[in-house]
Amino acid sequence: MSMDKLGDFISRQKWLKPVEAALGATADALFLKDVPFGEKLRNFFHGTWFGHPLHPVITDVPLGAWTAATALDIYELATGDDHLARGSDVAVGIGLLGAAGAVVTGLNDWNYTYEKPRRVGALHAVINIAATACYLGSWWQRRNGCRRHGLTTGFAGFGLSLVGAYLGGHLVYNERIGVNHAPEELPHEFVPVMKEADLPDYKMVKAKADDIPILVVRRGGQILVMAEKCSHLGGPLSEGEFDGTSVVCPWHYSKFDIEDGHVIVGPATYAQPCFQVRVRNGQIEVRAPRGMVANPY
Repeated sequence: MSMDKLGDFISRQKWLKPVEAALGATADALFLKDVPFGEKLRNFFHGTWFGHPLHPVITDVPLGAWTAATALDIYELATGDDHLARGSDVAVGIGLLGAAGAVVTGLNDWNYTYEKPRRVGALHAVINIAATACYLGSWWQRRNGCRRHGLTTGFAGFGLSLVGAYLGGHLVYNERIGVNHAPEELPHEFVPVMKEADLPDYKMVKAKADDIPILVVRRGGQILVMAEKCSHLGGPLSEGEFDGTSVVCPWHYSKFDIEDGHVIVGPATYAQPCFQVRVRNGQIEVRAPRGMVANPY
């Protein structure tokens, strides 16, 4: 089954709808959606401060630890040598700690997805929670004299974690969740985008620079230009809100500084490209970003 067909198949699974509802309610409660401090909490778990999503970094911990535990468990069963059993048990415990972090960061990111990726993400969460439950059971069995059962339960958890990791890869590479949706190929020479006379004060206008959608806004004596496609999931920033210093995406409410594009509020983690601006012969011209947007006057 191709990855596209897999996503379509999962999106048709209606039994996942109540799972989505439960996960959404949990995320809203856990990340204090209606509390001012909740914004900072969500930004932390999104990885806004980190420069890219925090979740994939954390997932390396349980997957790596449980892979090591599985290798040691296979060695123990194959040889009867239990000298490395302690190391395996510690790896299981480290994986459980990492899984807790992966659940929190993943749930926070998932709550800002939609449609097919949201449903695929719900199944991804169910499978990873099941894998974590297996390893929790394995950890308990190992500590209470049921080692053989603990190893078997651990193998089941490892198999589930691989399926979960496969779905995680589908979300990134096929559904493009967690990747940068802002344009990367930007003009390196100045290109005209619109007449200066057509630009009102303090109102965002959508234009194009070499077929790249941009938003243009005049703020007092400055003309500021930013890539129009939101880095989070490609939302139309020109349809969002501008308060004089920042732009808010209308889809998931990521907020970007209008001057340098840095993320103020997630779920976006990638900065929004801004452009150097100049005015020539009544035409606004832009080129690839040069840090802070220059005053064109």
